[in-house]
Amino acid sequence: MSKQHFLWKAVDINGKVRRGIWADTGLYEVQRRLRKAGYFPVWIRSTAPIENVLFPAGRNFKWSSFARRLATLLEAGIPILQALQMMSSNERSSFDQEQLVILKNQVESGSDLSEALAHLDPSPNSFILSMIKAGEYTGNLGKVLSEIADELDLELVYQRKIKAALAYPALLFTAVILVLYALSVWILPMYEKLFLSVGVSELPFLTRVIFAGSQKLPLLLGGSLSLASVSLLIYKLSSPNQWRIHLENLLGRAPLIGKVYHLRDLVQFSRMLSRLLTAGIPLLEALRLTAGTLRSPKMLALINNLILNVRQGKRMSPMLSASGIFPKEGAEMIGIAEEAGQLDLMMHYVTKIFRCDLEEQLEGLMRMIGPLLTIILAGLIGIVAGGVMLPIFDLSSQLQ
Repeated sequence: MSKQHFLWKAVDINGKVRRGIWADTGLYEVQRRLRKAGYFPVWIRSTAPIENVLFPAGRNFKWSSFARRLATLLEAGIPILQALQMMSSNERSSFDQEQLVILKNQVESGSDLSEALAHLDPSPNSFILSMIKAGEYTGNLGKVLSEIADELDLELVYQRKIKAALAYPALLFTAVILVLYALSVWILPMYEKLFLSVGVSELPFLTRVIFAGSQKLPLLLGGSLSLASVSLLIYKLSSPNQWRIHLENLLGRAPLIGKVYHLRDLVQFSRMLSRLLTAGIPLLEALRLTAGTLRSPKMLALINNLILNVRQGKRMSPMLSASGIFPKEGAEMIGIAEEAGQLDLMMHYVTKIFRCDLEEQLEGLMRMIGPLLTIILAGLIGIVAGGVMLPIFDLSSQLQ
């Protein structure tokens, strides 16, 4: 069997995140090598050929829909093998039928559902696999699958909200660029020729600056856009599994958008940890799995330190409170829960608080950035109009 290259991310016994790329015959072999090396796999992905990067195919195996449908069938009392058979024979299903057949055959041969899912390519992430393992262990697989579907749907909702919050500012920014380009290519050269044809000897300083800038602006805009596009394409081809993460980290350092991404990480941290603890996964294991879902370097460093502290028998709340990136209110609530032994329940309420903060920040972002870009656009047009009108006023005064 030919070998593939697999990118992987794992956590070692000290809680430190490790990354690498290995060549092997399949996903299961890479998982076995990682565990043999003492690493806990967070995610493993096969590297895509260049044509798949340039023209990415849609992911047919939708884990949210899969979990929701299978949960419904299991909760209706249908055995898992019969449920998988029904799903694989449904021609109108949005799932990858070949994947479902492979999954059913592996479960039929004696594998657990979590083990069979781990052999698929692409396989679900570590959160889904761990939740399913917990459901199999506790005998509540149907309920856990419903919780997985709810979690994935909720994550998709927040991704869409963030994109919607950024869509209007991006549209206004594009409008600013287009207006500047149109002025520099068509409008301002026409006025410059007009002033030269009527014999204006000396233009006002503002007008000269605007005309000089209009000559260089198309080249500047075109060069910047080309450089940004080529750089993004090269980075996407060289790091197909990491470029989105680095792009989001770059946006996370932006003045107004950064807080939205930070709150999103807080919501994801508390929500994932709450789900995993409720499913019966131990705290240390839950923290390791949660680290695999976060993208912010600051949050990853915090989680790694938490893993070290928890391994040493220390509480989480003091480190969260002293971190400077975790809200004091949330840290105090977690401290109370640690004393009472109800961390899983308290993390649910912490998630609600962070979610309300995220909603307010998204609304505030839309209220702030939209008018700000509108003012910038109006200001630029006003400056250009003023620079063009000054020579006209001079001409009219000379004619009088």
